[in-house]
Amino acid sequence: MKNKYMPTAIGLYINYFVHGMGVIILAQNMDALGKQWGTDSAGVAIVISSLGIGRLIVLMASGALSDKFGRRPFVYLGMFTYALFFAGILFSPSIAVAYIFGILAGIANSFLDSGTYPALMESFPESPGTANIIIKAFISAGQFALPLMVGLIVSTNMWYGWT
Repeated sequence: MKNKYMPTAIGLYINYFVHGMGVIILAQNMDALGKQWGTDSAGVAIVISSLGIGRLIVLMASGALSDKFGRRPFVYLGMFTYALFFAGILFSPSIAVAYIFGILAGIANSFLDSGTYPALMESFPESPGTANIIIKAFISAGQFALPLMVGLIVSTNMWYGWT
């Protein structure tokens, strides 16, 4: 029997494909971002660390709120916050501004987690573990695809922002 939640699940998994890219996009573009922000690789690494801080800031609260208000708002909030991160990082003029957007990426991750994991468990009650493990596969696929995209961008002398 076909699960009526499959289209929703595919959409949720695609969010994690993008998340996989978001996790490593800063490291893949260290040189360009360092020049943009007027810093070196250590400065970009500091911005990368901000993702973990953002995740810690809201993880517990977002889980409880997702239980109270439902999964959908938190998935949408995660998607919106990730969009802010990608746009913000692309146009950040300094390391301080980039750090704030890095925190937003961590917050986005927490929002996605608090909506997606329970939604998948509820959508696939006979195999909730499998439904959630597939998230890791989509993260890995995004992390696999991004370096290929960066390589193509670099080899064709295109603007790093296309990734």
